[in-house]
Amino acid sequence: MTRFATLLAACLLGLALLTPALPVAAADVQIDDLVKAVTEDSNYKIRVQAALVLGKLADPRATRALIKALADTNKTVRGIAAQALGQVGDAIAIDPLRDLLRREADPFVRTQAEKALAGLSSPLGAGKRAKIYLSFGPFSGGVKSAGPEAAKLIQDALGKELGKLSFVTLSISQADQHNFAKTGMQGFFIDGNITRLEDSSGGSGAETSCDVKVMVASWPQKSIIMWTNAGASVQSGSRPRDRENARKECLEASARGLSEDLVNFLKSQGG
Repeated sequence: MTRFATLLAACLLGLALLTPALPVAAADVQIDDLVKAVTEDSNYKIRVQAALVLGKLADPRATRALIKALADTNKTVRGIAAQALGQVGDAIAIDPLRDLLRREADPFVRTQAEKALAGLSSPLGAGKRAKIYLSFGPFSGGVKSAGPEAAKLIQDALGKELGKLSFVTLSISQADQHNFAKTGMQGFFIDGNITRLEDSSGGSGAETSCDVKVMVASWPQKSIIMWTNAGASVQSGSRPRDRENARKECLEASARGLSEDLVNFLKSQGG
């Protein structure tokens, strides 16, 4: 029997593990073999088959390997890995799938990633069982010293923190966006701007200070519900690179403060 046939047989045998009568120890061995095959085998056909079987088994132990497979050089492996992550239903795959969509051009891969995200984001899905959908604005219109990169840092930091909540999703299908009332979820729109970002020098050295103001509105109506703000100050060196790092640290600290307020608000909404 050729190496390909041997590994293919192992993959197909993995499907038999769906039968409850088989011992757990055997299942453990198969999962380990399949996890290794999906990321390490030199034959893309084996990697595809392993991803297919891991999706059928829907074992959370496969999640990390399937996430790694999203970066495979072969587009079919990437697409099937995305499909399998949707079947496994582990919420930690949501951000990697979003990252895949940001860089992926192949239509098949994009379709599988979008389907997986829609399933993970659905209130009835196997993933996060989300009750709340969050949409983010551009965080523009603040002080000129901030610039678009600083605004994106705040947006990304808030999305990362709030996306960790088990009852929150940052992604829904286009169909659900058009018929949002039928999803059973609540929707909120989060936007804001950086109202202060400045560097100052004193006897004890340089300091960077920042303030960020954030609005929460209903979605999709965008009726304002509340405002919150947070600020921070960070010591920095005199070199341009030091000040650049201090600005980043200051904005990240402000985002953490904002996240606390926003988490409390979302929990109060029945999350």
